[in-house]
Amino acid sequence: MRPIFFGGILLHRVKAESAGRAFAAFHRQAMKYAAAFLACGLLAATASPVLAEDDAAADMSASTSPDKSGYSIFNPTPDSLMRSFAPDRPPKANSATTVDAGHFQLETDLVNYSFTNYAGLTTRTYQALDPVWKLGLTNWVDLELEFEGYQNATIRDNATGALVARGFGFGDVLLRTKINVFGNDGGNAALAVIPYVKLPSGTPVISNGAVEGGVIAPLTISLPQDFSTTFQTEFDALKDADDSRRHANFANLANIGHPVPGIEGLAGVLEIFASVGTDRATPPIYTLDTALTYTIGKNTQLDAGIDFGLNKAAPREQIFAGVSTRF
Repeated sequence: MRPIFFGGILLHRVKAESAGRAFAAFHRQAMKYAAAFLACGLLAATASPVLAEDDAAADMSASTSPDKSGYSIFNPTPDSLMRSFAPDRPPKANSATTVDAGHFQLETDLVNYSFTNYAGLTTRTYQALDPVWKLGLTNWVDLELEFEGYQNATIRDNATGALVARGFGFGDVLLRTKINVFGNDGGNAALAVIPYVKLPSGTPVISNGAVEGGVIAPLTISLPQDFSTTFQTEFDALKDADDSRRHANFANLANIGHPVPGIEGLAGVLEIFASVGTDRATPPIYTLDTALTYTIGKNTQLDAGIDFGLNKAAPREQIFAGVSTRF
């Protein structure tokens, strides 16, 4: 899910950290995650024995995998052939697999609260419901419509307690499509490309009133002992904080997930996230994200988590709970 602080939490034109520190941080993070992304892609492509069974078993699995290429929105994938449920939430990472052809999927926060204290201002934001509707178009492409939901944001001056700004109403709308490159129906790795465009609601404080867009590329890898990891890189074209021009923003993350021993259906996720742009008036964001998921049956997942800010400009904490289901 897209973090709510991208939708307007930092629109109070705060003074950024020095340009030198921001660009240094960007280069460190970009090089770090780019190297990890490429290394993991090479690892998946070469089918390392650490992550896969022997070649003969892999070939046998490939030969017995059902051909789902003929399914579409007009010829839905049978329930018996649907892939494992893999919603994008709760972390900031996206799943690399698409919704099966002809099926719907719904993912939403039930509640989402964030608190930021930066540059002498305190921002509190409450959000209720931000549904993402997904429709499988083919076996490897889905269409996604995300509503940022009802939000109530207040910005106060720390020194006086005076209200600086307040906004409430519905947030922006995002149109996305997820295109799976490989790994949709098997294998130890999956890669997807997700182009998106944001249509502004124009709600004061909540929305910056600008059309924005970008592309996201998640790479998911299965590890031994039921561990899984995701590396994701993202490029955005975002509105500057102080004028109507656009700037490049780069977001990278890495996470690891594992089932919780002794509790069937319960799993934990730990994630590190960095977002750095070229606009001097927009500070970088670094967070440490934690979440728990609980799977009910084959088609429903409950989740809850807390994201912790690693620098002053990031939300100090972001607390959320949500649900995902498909049909």
